[in-house]
Amino acid sequence: MSVELVLVGLSHHTAPIAVREKIAVAESVLGDALRDLRAQPMLAESLVVSTCNRVEVYAATTDSASRAARAIRDYLSSRDAAVDAHLYERQGKEAVRHLFRVCSSLDSMVVGEPQILGQVKSAFATAEEAGAVGAVLSRACRKAFAVAKRVRNETKVGESAVSMSFAAVALATRILGSIHGRAVLLVGAGKMSALAARHLQGAGASRVMVVNRSPERAEHLAREVGGEAHPWETLPQRLAEADVVVCSTAAPMPVITVELAQAARKARKHRPLFFIDLAVPRDVDPKVNGLDGIYVYDVDDLDKAIDANRRARQEEAVRAEAIVGEEAAAFVAAMRSEAAPLVRELRLRSEALAHAEVERTLARLGVGQDENQRKCLEALARAIVNKLLHEPTTRIRAAGEEDDGALLDAAVKLFGLDEARRQAVALRLVEGASAESAEDAEGQAHGPARVAGRGAAR
Repeated sequence: MSVELVLVGLSHHTAPIAVREKIAVAESVLGDALRDLRAQPMLAESLVVSTCNRVEVYAATTDSASRAARAIRDYLSSRDAAVDAHLYERQGKEAVRHLFRVCSSLDSMVVGEPQILGQVKSAFATAEEAGAVGAVLSRACRKAFAVAKRVRNETKVGESAVSMSFAAVALATRILGSIHGRAVLLVGAGKMSALAARHLQGAGASRVMVVNRSPERAEHLAREVGGEAHPWETLPQRLAEADVVVCSTAAPMPVITVELAQAARKARKHRPLFFIDLAVPRDVDPKVNGLDGIYVYDVDDLDKAIDANRRARQEEAVRAEAIVGEEAAAFVAAMRSEAAPLVRELRLRSEALAHAEVERTLARLGVGQDENQRKCLEALARAIVNKLLHEPTTRIRAAGEEDDGALLDAAVKLFGLDEARRQAVALRLVEGASAESAEDAEGQAHGPARVAGRGAAR
């Protein structure tokens, strides 16, 4: 049984924020989540990625992939039972491909946005510090980061925005120079305001204020984006404090009048003020755009910026998907073709020994027909085998990937594996062969012995 990458999670594609927030893992408790997962031997090598748009758990396991996936499902469902219907699973090549797509921003709400790569890198760093990632998961993540860089370098998928909110942030950055440390005011508490706030926070905004005619909705949005709720009556004061104002109300008439904008400009001592008007009808009086130092972009302005590159981005996304698919296939083939046979033989031998000891113990106790005791002992033996073999098999696979012949030699001698088998592991398969073909060749070369071994181990 070779190593398998397993993923279970949910995202904006499968679950609304009301569901995602129920199992979101705050950065401050990420270490606790990793400890809970790693308490199960089959999840000893784990990674948790939790952002506003996704919660995903990755694991590299030498146990049954389906059993590991079930364990992750149980963990996530234990946080809230309602999430189970929204979860998706990926195993093997599809899990690798998904990780590569996530890091390359092809699975993001805004395809091409740069924030997700930094978020995964941060999650990986936390897992490394907690000792939760071994050679396999570490290699998969580092490869995912390299693939994301290749996608950025070889395609234009990240060059322009495809949503109004992201386009607005790009325009604000161009005019203000940088969003880092800027104050943001949300006028209205709609979904577009929340999305714009997240993009602005991702660009470095340090403060988010919310004003809305409904105090309850203002409080809710403020909690959602980690901001401050203020009474509607304080809008003039908040305008004076803001650098970027996102408007998205359902008002029939403009809420930002020329007089209000002039007063804010005076209080700001003519520092630039940038308005993103996402409302229809417009929230900002068009005449405000004529004031010095004030910049207003409405829906039509933003849509023009989007249309200019939407087709190009779609074409680039197709190219990016091809790169991800190619890299995922190559990664999985490398993982499986080098050291998998050696790992498989070591595991089968260990499982067979464990099974024999279970049978001997049952016979000695005179309870050979007690199925419950048999299952308990077999589960105990399997857990011990997994614990003992996790580190050595991880290192053997890493040696196979890195052509570390010395370490493979040492493994052969240490575990008493035959020389012919070692040679089969050390040899590279014909270039371009798939991981599945490699496994088939192994099965043909050692079929009868393997079938017998698997039966004995069970």
